[in-house]
Formats: sequence, C-alpha cells, structure tokens
Amino acid sequence: MNKWLANKKIKILGYVLFTFFCALVLTLSVRGLPGNPDTSQLNRLTWKDNGPLELSPERGRYALTYAIAETHKFSFSPDLARFAAPDVGFLNGQYVSLFAPTVSFIILPGYLLGKAVGFAQVGSFAVIALFALFNVYLIRSISIKLGAHPLAGLIAGLVFLFATPAFAYAVTLYQHHISTFIILSGIYLLISFDSVWALIGIWMLCALSISVDYPNFFMMLPIGIGALGRTIIAKKQQYGYVVKIPVMRVLALLTMIIPLAFFLWFNNASYGSPFQLSGTVDRSVQINPNGSPVLESEQVKARLKSAGQPAVIPQKSALGAFNSRLIMQGFYIYFFSPDRGIIVYTPVMLFGFAGLFLALKQKLKYTWLLVAVIGFNILLYSMWDDPYGGWAFGSRYLIPSYGVLSIFLAYILTRLSKYNLFLLFFFAIYVYSVSVNTLGALTSNRNPPQVEAVALSKVTGHDEPYTYIRNLNILNSNESKSIVFDTYATNYMSAWNYYSYVMVLIIVVSAFLLMTLKSVTKGVKHAL
Repeated sequence: MNKWLANKKIKILGYVLFTFFCALVLTLSVRGLPGNPDTSQLNRLTWKDNGPLELSPERGRYALTYAIAETHKFSFSPDLARFAAPDVGFLNGQYVSLFAPTVSFIILPGYLLGKAVGFAQVGSFAVIALFALFNVYLIRSISIKLGAHPLAGLIAGLVFLFATPAFAYAVTLYQHHISTFIILSGIYLLISFDSVWALIGIWMLCALSISVDYPNFFMMLPIGIGALGRTIIAKKQQYGYVVKIPVMRVLALLTMIIPLAFFLWFNNASYGSPFQLSGTVDRSVQINPNGSPVLESEQVKARLKSAGQPAVIPQKSALGAFNSRLIMQGFYIYFFSPDRGIIVYTPVMLFGFAGLFLALKQKLKYTWLLVAVIGFNILLYSMWDDPYGGWAFGSRYLIPSYGVLSIFLAYILTRLSKYNLFLLFFFAIYVYSVSVNTLGALTSNRNPPQVEAVALSKVTGHDEPYTYIRNLNILNSNESKSIVFDTYATNYMSAWNYYSYVMVLIIVVSAFLLMTLKSVTKGVKHAL
C-alpha cells in the first residue's frame, strides 16, 4: 500500500512538472505588449503590423471582444472598424464582425482579467495558450485509449504543441486550438463512454463548433455520425436485426439547441437575421477618414466596369469559397510547397502518418473515425480558394489534423521505442521541427504565400522571403514579439539567444522523456 501511494505521488509530481514546463514555454513565447489600449492606440503600428495583432484575423476577433467588453455592443465604431480592416463587414449602416463569434466570447474572461492588471491583450492571448495545453492532455488521453503508453502520449502532445505550426498559433489569437479542443473532446467522449451524458456532450460540441469556425461542421461530422450510431442501436438476432431507439438518447440530440440558440441570437443581434452568416456580409476593406466604408463590392464593380464587363457580383454564400478543381493544388501546398508544406515545416508529422498506416494494418479500433476527421480537414481546405491561409506561418488550417496525427504518433512510438535507430531518427527530425516552429512562435506569422511574395518582390525591388527564412531575418534584426523578451529579457540577451534558450529547453525535456520511454518499454513486446 505504501509503495502504491509513493508511486502515485511520483506520477502526480511528474504531471505537475510536465504541466509547469509546457506552461513555462508558452509563457515565454506568448506575444503581446503591456497595457490596455483603446481604439486610437490599437490603430498604431506598435499594436498592429509591428506588434502582437499583426494580421487581420487576430484583429477582427479581438475587435469583437473589445466591443463586447467596452461598449457592450456587437457593432464597431469607425476607429475599431479601422483597426479590424480589411476583415470587417458593413451592414445596415453598421460595422460588424466577419468572423464566427464564439472565440471572441471565450477569450472575454482573459481580456477582463488581463485588463484588471494592465495586460488586456496578453490576457486574451493567454486563453488560446490554455486551450493548447488542454489539447496536449487530450492527445495523451485518446492515445492511451487506443493502446499507446501514457508517456508516449505525453511526448506526442509535445510534438503537436512545439514541433508543428500549432506552436505559432498557441501564442496568438486564432480559432485553431479551440477548434482542435472541440474535435479532440468529441473523439474522447465517443471512444471512452457509451452513455447519455457522453452523447449530450458530443451533440453540444458539434453545435458549438460551428460558431467557433464554420468548417468545423465537416470535421465534426464523423464524430456526429458515430454518436448517431450510439443513438439508433441495431442488434443482430436469429431472424434479422432489431432496432432500438432509446428515448433519452434521442432527447440528448435536443441539447444542440443550446449552442445553436446562442449562435442564432448573435447573428440576429449583429446582422438583423438569425440565419445571416458573418462570411456573407459585404466586406469593408478600408475606412475613410470621415468614417465611411470602402466596400469590396464597389471596388469589384469598378474593376469590372473599367474592363467593359457587366458589373454584376454574385451573392456571397457560405460554400462559395470551395472549388473541387483546386484539390490537387491544395494537396501540393499542404504537403510539399516551400511556403506551407508539411515536409518543410513539420516533417515529424510523417511519423504520425506512419502510425496511421500501422493502425490500419492492425485494424485498430476507431482508426477510421480519426482518418475521417483528418480526411475532411485536408480535403475541405484543399478546395478552399485560399489554401495558404493568407499571410501565415506554415499550414494553419491543418492544425486539427496535426492533433489527430499526434495520436498515431504516440501509437508508433509505443511500438518502436525499443529501437535505438528509430529513436535517433525520430529525435533528429523532431529537433528540426521544433527549431522551425519555435522560430514562428517567437517572431511572426506574417509570411506571404509564394505567389504573393513573387509579386511583392517586383514592387519592393528585392527578393521577399516566403519560408521560415523570413523569421530568421526577424531574429537577425534582434526582434521578437514575445512579451517576456520585449518587456524583460531584451535588456539581458539578444533575440537569437532567447530563441536558443527556449528551443534548448524544449529539446532537453523531450530527450529526457524519450529516454524514459525507452527504459519503461524495454523488453515489452509489441506485434507489428
């Protein structure tokens, strides 16, 4: 009994230290500036292009949080709209958000807590970092359910967090980690429990996911189908099948109304109709000094008219940005391209694909569920008219797939951790992936896609980098957007030294965990 208690205490201490390590790295990396800026300050370059709110998706979501907290409205003042532009809508004489609303509501507590201590923007970003940490433990928990060693699950969580573009988006304001959290939570509930309460959780997550990011509907679809299979139960008997539909399980479906009611209420309050989606609102690409909008639709009409074409613009639709003819180009961009490809930015994820094929070979339970989630994610965004994700670091759209692939990575680590050659090869690729993605986390996500960089080079008169070389140049200029570096560490070390210390910290802890995994799985037989 005493030995059991001692082992239990050691495990708890280990998890406390591991959590502290992850939180420490995220704290050292989170972007920001001290202060509670108002709309006039937010429009300065120190907060926008040169600061933590460098890209319009960050500004658009932060602007909605600011409006809710400071004006108790969903519409933007002209100054706030100017800050959010070009990702701001104009409808019924008001500036409105162009993003699904839930992320802005989720970060609201972080904004208010941060504001209380003079760090409103940092508090908002910290909420995303917290969800990134949750995802590490969800990857671990799901990996264990599928037969991986608990320590392999933790290592896989570290790979996801620090060796993929998920790192760069854990320290800023994007929806990807919240979307990943919802997807992983749905998977965990589905494979772990067969109860009404689990179904209630899954249905609410499915409905909530839409108001976080509209494409989540498709990535949650396999999970919803799995939950539906738990609602309508077919049992084979001697003379055929008997179908049972338990009343309570059917009623669990009704809980979707709760998050959907919130979503429809927001749409009605913002756009005048519960069924008006933010992405279908006319975009204001710029705000005139007098506060009037420069509408994207008017610019398009002017271009068509000057070209002698009919100035007719098709009505925007939620699915209008998808085109099946773009699939092959999208695959190339996500896997092989120098500006977004997995091969360049996170080759360690190839071990996740290897684990996936191994799981398929061994007919591991629930493998097809995870494959379906990955498949929807890759297929959906390969058809997107902007598969690059705008100016971005790596492929931000595939962050949910990186999370699911990490589960398969834990699976293959469990089975091959006894082989020194495999561990050395894995560790070498992991170190490369960490070094690249730490660059992104500590510097900037403002990397243009190759097609835009080529055009930009003609304007600027010099080559515009479009890979992580752009991030290296930022470090060479002794710049970092980490609030810890900018506020404290810059007085004691260079940006390069700061980057090196953070990277070495991640690598040393990861190496220790890998060596521990090898020792605890030594002699354990795993059939391949």
